[in-house]
Amino acid sequence: MSYFQYQARDASGEVHKGVMEALSELDAVRKLKSGRLYPIRVKAVKSRKSRSVPEEHIIRFFFDLSDLLLAGLPLDRALSLISSNQTHKGFQRIVKGLLESVQGGSDLSGALGQYRDVFGVLADHMVRAGEASATLGPILKRLAQYMEQRRTFRQALISSMIYPIILLGTSMVSMVILLVYVIPKFAQIFHDLNQKVPFITEVMLQIGTWLKDYGWTVPLLFGAFFFGARFLLRKPEVRRSLDRLLYAFPLSRYIILHSELTRFCRTLGTMLEAGVPLLRALSLGQELIINVVLRERIAPVHQEIKAGRSMSNYFRNHETFPSRLGTMLRIAEEQGNLGAGLLALSEYFEKELQRTLQRIMTLMEPVVIMCTGAIIALMVMSMFTAIFGINDIKF
Repeated sequence: MSYFQYQARDASGEVHKGVMEALSELDAVRKLKSGRLYPIRVKAVKSRKSRSVPEEHIIRFFFDLSDLLLAGLPLDRALSLISSNQTHKGFQRIVKGLLESVQGGSDLSGALGQYRDVFGVLADHMVRAGEASATLGPILKRLAQYMEQRRTFRQALISSMIYPIILLGTSMVSMVILLVYVIPKFAQIFHDLNQKVPFITEVMLQIGTWLKDYGWTVPLLFGAFFFGARFLLRKPEVRRSLDRLLYAFPLSRYIILHSELTRFCRTLGTMLEAGVPLLRALSLGQELIINVVLRERIAPVHQEIKAGRSMSNYFRNHETFPSRLGTMLRIAEEQGNLGAGLLALSEYFEKELQRTLQRIMTLMEPVVIMCTGAIIALMVMSMFTAIFGINDIKF
């Protein structure tokens, strides 16, 4: 995904400017047209320098800035204090850049817009809403809490995969040691006596010989596959085909749907609670959906709301989405608290996804143990076959 700076007109002729995330320039134009905007100019935003900042520093920045503003400090004074306390040199320069922009007359949302690659588009929209409603301190705290929840969710997914990966890696190392160092010792006995090596041992010996002579090519092949796949996935048609393939299988579809709905509902609910208009929040929420298939199925919601229909009505009439989504949205709309309803839905989808992934990881552990155990057992059997075959050698 890349960022594109656009200038467009709406039906009344009013000019809109901004930055949006899209797969390509054509994709950016398509998104503008789907939002009833007529593009005048769309240009790719090229970052002069890659700026990588750990997310925990950004989260802490928003928490600290919120606390200082709620304590009554002016914005420039708060930024100055945060800048002086930064331990990350790169992020310290960014905060100083924000301070210079604010002291030069820019508002905070405009200053953050210069660092979209660091803070993202969501921060820009929420801060702008906070400035318009004079609630910048609470909005910044809400933004920090959102980012913290998103980070915790992502870390929980990664943590659930650590043990199976370690188990698989340890098993792979054990197999390589057996193939490269142990089995050839037994096979050497037969070679020294000019005897035929048992079939299973010979197969294992050939695999071990290949690994010993050409094993260095394995990391290269994995690297070529990784970078090749990364290059191909940047092509919209390839990404679309892969997303459709993943969406076709029930298990991957369940994981994709619940993870995307968690992100969509949390982003949309957080922005609505911050005072961002529904249509603008919905446009950003759609842009943050990674799966192309799901993004296309959620896209019509924007037009449904523009036509005067409710969001819950759209989700209730599409079997793609869980029935709970439409039901809970309808209740939230009737109570006039759509933002809180979306946040509650994000918590529900997150817990359901974590529960499912935990079950999958729990099942994966015995599967990995059984599969790797079977392979290692085959190797051990090949060694025992060689040992028992020594009795048949004619001296």
